[in-house]
Amino acid sequence: MADEEVAVFIDFENLRYGLLNLHGIEPDLQALVEKARKYGRPSVMRAYADFSEHPSELTRALQVAGIEAITIPVKRSIHDRGGKSVERVKNAADMVLALDAVLEAIKAYSSRQNKVFLIVSGDRDYVKLVTILRNQYDQRVVIVGVSGQVSADLVAAAGGEKDPIAIKQVPEADKHEVEEAIVKMVRKGPAPLEFWSVRMIDQWAQDSRHDIPGTAKDRRDAIRELLSKQVFITKERIWKGRSVTETILDEAKAKELNCL
Repeated sequence: MADEEVAVFIDFENLRYGLLNLHGIEPDLQALVEKARKYGRPSVMRAYADFSEHPSELTRALQVAGIEAITIPVKRSIHDRGGKSVERVKNAADMVLALDAVLEAIKAYSSRQNKVFLIVSGDRDYVKLVTILRNQYDQRVVIVGVSGQVSADLVAAAGGEKDPIAIKQVPEADKHEVEEAIVKMVRKGPAPLEFWSVRMIDQWAQDSRHDIPGTAKDRRDAIRELLSKQVFITKERIWKGRSVTETILDEAKAKELNCL
């Protein structure tokens, strides 16, 4: 292992949605840490996003991997445009990531220390950050991104240094088998609380302990299909004094469609 310290800054939305949209898989955070360890000792590892908009198991996975989750709430506002209401979404996660990376570089430079900065994103918006880290603070930068969505300008700004995310090959799954496995998981239970919700079903389906075939996208598509076919039915109920949306398995419908 190299002697340098490594600072890892993760644009979590860029990483996660890049993997989901292009490959249908969730991030392997332990593999990301092992990638960082190739360059030296990880002294700083942070991921930036509004984590309320991501499954809670990913926050736990970050904690297990030793990556600090920095929550930057998304700000939503409604504006009138041509007589229509338009939602505007503002996310400052990339700005906070850039500021933290610069502060880390300043600290390293002032102590005459060389670090390796792993910027986990493919977004061209980080070009200025990368040039500052390299040119003003004399730090090495490596771009870690999802193949197919990494800006060539970003890699060029890093002096050509890139280390793409390795993509695990997931065996192709039969659509019906995925649906059947999810139905059987819900039927077997027990529900995490006193009832199932769509979000809970998704979280359990993505957990490797339940052995659901296919990619993360395959499983989410299957849940949507089961809702569309009314194998899963949602209804409002009162739970602990508040209104929640419960998801119920219609076993008769599941048997009719050969999912049980």
